[in-house]
Amino acid sequence: MQTARVIGHATATVKHPSLNGFRMVILQPLDIQNGPDELPVIAIDHLGAGRGDLVFFTSDAKYIQQLTGRKDSPIRFSIQGIVDHG
Repeated sequence: MQTARVIGHATATVKHPSLNGFRMVILQPLDIQNGPDELPVIAIDHLGAGRGDLVFFTSDAKYIQQLTGRKDSPIRFSIQGIVDHG
């Protein structure tokens, strides 16, 4: 698990069937000081995170397989939670 900032969303006219119904977002992974860490990645978002939200995400294949209901899903990353600042 790693934290990231949602910096946008991705639109696909054609996508793998396992991604139907999922919103795809662009995440900027963050380091320990909340600075950029590596290149942005695309993740599926079933929680409704918005641009600028701080989230934590995973590349856990089992979690993504359970989420999509498919073992052949090509997506590598998924948002697991939105960090609450309240």
